[in-house]
Amino acid sequence: MANVFRKSVILTLVVFFMVLIIFTLNMFLKDEVEVYTDEEMTLAVEKPLFISFSEQSAMEEGRDQTTVYDLSVLGMEIGTYTLVERTLENDVTLLFEEVTNTGWIPYALSLNVKNLDGADFKTWNPEPAKRLDEEVYGSDPTRNPYGVFTKADREILQGNVYVSRDLQLGNGDWVKELRHEIPEYTLEEGVLAKAYWLPPKHQSETWMMTAQEPLFETEEAEDEWIAHSLQNRLDQLNWLTPAGPFVKLSLTDDLRTQLAYGDLAKRSEELSFDNWEPSLFFETMQLISGDSMQQ
Repeated sequence: MANVFRKSVILTLVVFFMVLIIFTLNMFLKDEVEVYTDEEMTLAVEKPLFISFSEQSAMEEGRDQTTVYDLSVLGMEIGTYTLVERTLENDVTLLFEEVTNTGWIPYALSLNVKNLDGADFKTWNPEPAKRLDEEVYGSDPTRNPYGVFTKADREILQGNVYVSRDLQLGNGDWVKELRHEIPEYTLEEGVLAKAYWLPPKHQSETWMMTAQEPLFETEEAEDEWIAHSLQNRLDQLNWLTPAGPFVKLSLTDDLRTQLAYGDLAKRSEELSFDNWEPSLFFETMQLISGDSMQQ
């Protein structure tokens, strides 16, 4: 019995110190990999030092330029980082970032936007959002996009980070189960840091919209839309991906639909920007949600 107890204690201590080492490496030993740059902005991934990025694999298809990095630890693959750059016919550019954790340990990341020195910022969440019809949709914790940065003649609408896992419902449909939305970032010395933990067998997705012209004709028009979208949750598309927007799905008898999100086609008839004054933002959202965005 004493030997069994000692072995149990030793095993517990080994596991404890392994977790402590992983935590320390995640929190304190980090480096940064630049994954995108243009004349005015740089994107970088701040990651634990023990995670290696492979050489990039790039491809171009239609309007999409896709760059993929394999993530590994000691030669063992633990996931991927994917960046999709898509330029629309109205000259608005969308940047989609996805990180997948295919391993068995969580790790901390920060998706950083650099060179924002001197930019003005406007939040798109000045107040809490109204709840959805919870009898139909249940709870929806997502918020409006983070907000707009304006620098010189460029506007950048930054979305939130969505951490999810793929889930197959009882009816066979595959959906995304939202585990966390990361809506709060830090901005220091011109660097916007989107920091979070990515659990095993999960993925994270975030996006930004960049334009050389104002997204709205006037600031008053932008304020009106922000106020409206906070009170009318079905009108705002918050979770954008290269495959299209993902929206909260209505509840079913399957309890796993409590936080299930699916493609926009599930409720496309409810979305319309026709009653609003024309703007680059609405035009872009129509393109994102329309057939022209289907790959």
